[in-house]
Amino acid sequence: FCIIRGALDAATVGAFIEDAASRAAAASDSTICEPPASLYHPARQSTDAYLRLRAQSTNIGSEQASRIARALFSTLPSCAAEASGWSEPNGGGDGDWRLMHEAYIVKPPHGGSHYLWHRDCDRHLWCAEGVDNTAALDQPPGLAHVARDGAPPEGESAELYAAELYARPPLRAAVPYLTVWTALSRTSRQNGTLVLLPAQTASHAADSGGGAARPCGAACEEAHGVAVELQPGDACIFSSDVFHTSRPNRSGRPRQVHCAQYSLGPLRWSRRALERRERLAAAASAAAAVNASHTASAAAT
Repeated sequence: FCIIRGALDAATVGAFIEDAASRAAAASDSTICEPPASLYHPARQSTDAYLRLRAQSTNIGSEQASRIARALFSTLPSCAAEASGWSEPNGGGDGDWRLMHEAYIVKPPHGGSHYLWHRDCDRHLWCAEGVDNTAALDQPPGLAHVARDGAPPEGESAELYAAELYARPPLRAAVPYLTVWTALSRTSRQNGTLVLLPAQTASHAADSGGGAARPCGAACEEAHGVAVELQPGDACIFSSDVFHTSRPNRSGRPRQVHCAQYSLGPLRWSRRALERRERLAAAASAAAAVNASHTASAAAT
């Protein structure tokens, strides 16, 4: 991972904050814009079409919208290129950068979710073309829950989730991608900032073939995690196979972050894999309901 200080200037940070407020995103996680599922929809093919779709759910002025557009399609991907060594956006060669996803991640004062250790590739690529779909479809049912609802399970199911997930190599699509996590307010351990596990953490088991380190146990966050402490406008850029976590906000002010993810080329979804995984998840839910019914019947007798 890499931290770029001052990636966005104060005026652009202000534009994002105004945009977040206009979307009523001040109290919860919020995906900004979900383009239609069709890969051929204009919003998935054209920057201008995406920005028009994005503008439908906000009432910010044209100057603020222009600042955000420059950040999304010039400043932030250029920062990602600098951090990764990939080609510059629109520079020819391998510089075919695509905005894969963006969201505001806001943790309210004295609240917010506790996100367990996870890799973005596991959460986002289980129905992507170019991955080993057999491995993807066999992921723990809890992981499908994470992909839909945004938070890992808690309690005993969290332990099973962790044991299953940590033991697996990350999913890899035909094209790599990066997350650009940009602070809109100061971030610290107290307000639930991102905590990363460096890819080459000493003594940690790595995926076969030279992947990133995996969490080593319950104490890993405190012993080996790196808390990302940022000022507004700073950006943390990390690979999709780097484990990260974050805790609730214990401060009296909201923690505001803009998260954008970029792939080096189009990242296409496999509808067949998605439908099959949903069928498996539905079958698992039905089986769990039957087991619960049998348990309740036994208790009644």
